[in-house]
Amino acid sequence: MLVRHNTKLLEQAIDLQIKRSAIPTLQAEAAAHDKIARANAFRRLASGVAIAIAAMGIGVGVWLIFDRGPAANQPEPPVAQNSPSKPNEFQPEETKKTEDRIPGEETIAEEGRTEKPNSAPIEQPIPPPQDPANPDTIDFVKFANRQVTYAGSTWQLESGHHFDSEKAPTWDTAWCYTRKLANTGVEVQVSLVNRTSPKSAPQAPVSSSETLASVGLDDNSALELASRCLWLDDAKFAPSDFDMGHERKEAAVAAGELSVQEGWDAIGNDLPGMPAWDVSLEQCQAQCKADRRCLALTYDKKHAACFMKNNASILVRSPDAVAAAKGAIKANLQYSSLVFAKDTVVIGGAYANVRSGYADCVLACSADQRCLGFNFDGPNKMCAMLDTVTSSSSYKGVLSGVKATRN
Repeated sequence: MLVRHNTKLLEQAIDLQIKRSAIPTLQAEAAAHDKIARANAFRRLASGVAIAIAAMGIGVGVWLIFDRGPAANQPEPPVAQNSPSKPNEFQPEETKKTEDRIPGEETIAEEGRTEKPNSAPIEQPIPPPQDPANPDTIDFVKFANRQVTYAGSTWQLESGHHFDSEKAPTWDTAWCYTRKLANTGVEVQVSLVNRTSPKSAPQAPVSSSETLASVGLDDNSALELASRCLWLDDAKFAPSDFDMGHERKEAAVAAGELSVQEGWDAIGNDLPGMPAWDVSLEQCQAQCKADRRCLALTYDKKHAACFMKNNASILVRSPDAVAAAKGAIKANLQYSSLVFAKDTVVIGGAYANVRSGYADCVLACSADQRCLGFNFDGPNKMCAMLDTVTSSSSYKGVLSGVKATRN
């Protein structure tokens, strides 16, 4: 027997179950569509903003080109007075206002165009009238430079000339100076000459004696350098042409005077070419006074020999000698108590043996309080300094010295 079953309810239940299982997939698709829609909307919004900004930029550019008046590099035309019956003739055609005439009505400007009012000219301040008795001047200085060699060194001399104005026919004041490293390692500016006017006597030296000494100069050498300064008026001056001032001139004279010491010898520091033979003591002194390099001398009366020196520090006793020193170094002299002997060796305790010359050996022992005597071996150029002295004996070729006051 054939039995038929009604499966409609079963089919509906299966269809419902299939739709329920598809719900998560549909929700995911809906969320994806929503994100895509939002992205498209944001992109359209950004594009619109960019277009708007570009449009504003184009508008500003057009306004700058067509509505700003004449170009910056063109001269601004004169502003004419506008009248109701006559348009502005000096306004460029591109910026003139287009007008439409309507019968029976007033003249109407083209829509969207406005006319900019002419800006008022900026008033420039009026300079005050110049006082002919007190004209304005600007400092104006010209320099003349020269490089010279003096006393074995190179000196850069700079001469400044001050003018009242750029159009002044000549300078009113001038000066000359140089720069040099001092013995402290610091660069010092040394003022050499002042000229208060083109016709007045130049004043030199200007810097103090202490400043000059810091760079190895004194008044005399500073005057020598000052005589080599270069001037715009081609003026030339000898060292004797400068005005030193009364007090400084007296000090310079005193510094150049020789103080004579009979029976003493200034050791070392001989100038090149010394000694000068067959001269008198007076001639030796005159030569030293005339030579700016000479600060001291020793005259050997026995051999009529003159030893001019560029410095002196130690004087030792010598019956046949006469020492003299200029006032500039007189205060630096020290008198040694060394008594000398020839072909004699001093016996005692030696604490130093050095290779040197005789004068250097004498100076070294004189300056060292520990040294009570010395032996100088002439053939071997050796100096032995002793801190104890017991006796002496004959020894050919040795020059010796013993301090008269010893412990």
